[in-house]
Amino acid sequence: MITIGYRRDANEWVSRRPDGFYRFGRGELAAASLPDLTFAVNEQNGRVGPLVGILVSESSISALLGGRKPWVETVIRSLHADGGIAIVSTAAGIGENMVSGYVFAPALERFVESSTPLPDVVYNRVKSREEEQSEPFQTAAARLASHGIPLVNRSFFRKSDVCRALQTDRRLWPHLLPTAPVRSLADIHSWLHQYGCIYLKRDDGARGSGLLRLTASPGAGAICESPRGQKRVRSLDELEPLVQSHRYIVQAAACTDTWNGRRYDLRVLAHWQRHRHTITGVGVRLAGPRSLTTHVFHGGTILPYSEIQSRIDEQALERLIAWSGERLNEQFGLVGEFSADIGVGKQQELYIYEINAKPMAFDEPDIEARRLQRLNRLFAELAHLAP
Repeated sequence: MITIGYRRDANEWVSRRPDGFYRFGRGELAAASLPDLTFAVNEQNGRVGPLVGILVSESSISALLGGRKPWVETVIRSLHADGGIAIVSTAAGIGENMVSGYVFAPALERFVESSTPLPDVVYNRVKSREEEQSEPFQTAAARLASHGIPLVNRSFFRKSDVCRALQTDRRLWPHLLPTAPVRSLADIHSWLHQYGCIYLKRDDGARGSGLLRLTASPGAGAICESPRGQKRVRSLDELEPLVQSHRYIVQAAACTDTWNGRRYDLRVLAHWQRHRHTITGVGVRLAGPRSLTTHVFHGGTILPYSEIQSRIDEQALERLIAWSGERLNEQFGLVGEFSADIGVGKQQELYIYEINAKPMAFDEPDIEARRLQRLNRLFAELAHLAP
């Protein structure tokens, strides 16, 4: 590693190299004596870093500066320890040739306001679909594209878009449950009649929000379950306001394996490395005794993977993730990381429930540790600094 510095008075990044310049992101380091604010970075073939932009929502900046964004700070600290450097900014901070934002200064143990050249790669952690659709974000994305700068995870996924992307690959068909958009209440009637048990999911939902399970009951109506409980609806017409309020998809229920009589599914974390997606870690979530979902905040619990590992065809799981990643990259651009909720059938079948573009932090420390390592390698590879 070498040491570089940031001169806050002159808004300038410098190195002590007297015989020329280092490449720093899409700019260069000036040759000068080092100031007090210094950073240890990798150097390879005259380039230092990588310099990684982390794109966040405007409302996240105050939380970041106040120490209330621990996961983002953990990513930055890990990157620094591995010889990279990050600048956190909003979409409005992405300029024509510079980024205005905040850099974490290890010597000061806090973030400092800074500007850098355009980075080698940008990691999108904007927290809402609405902000991704805003003019500042669209302008920033176009600006990065014009400079050939990779934007990792360009956007959130809609479930219907993911479904359409995966359905184009015949290899994935055995792993896809019957799924379709809900266009009218008649669709729900038809699907419930055909399958007997179906799930309704908000197209833009996350963490179980808007999730319903409908089970046909004798006569008219159905048993309707949500994370808040269950009730009997005498007529599916009662769901009309729901269908009108949001876009939904309908998905047939799968017959899945159980552990001690309780349903479980896999939370698979994957990252792009050397031109394919591979598995970083596998978590297991166990449904509560009367819980609709396996999400921990809806009554689910964490089960060690070792408890059910013998029931999983891991080679098939690796193929499933790699094939899914190919289709996601085609549909959404570079998907550097994603998580997949995978169901396990009674005969080791694997079913894709849904795929998420911006995985939350995993509760398993070992998975999170590997995630940080894989992110660092992803950034270095995209910046052409990987060995």
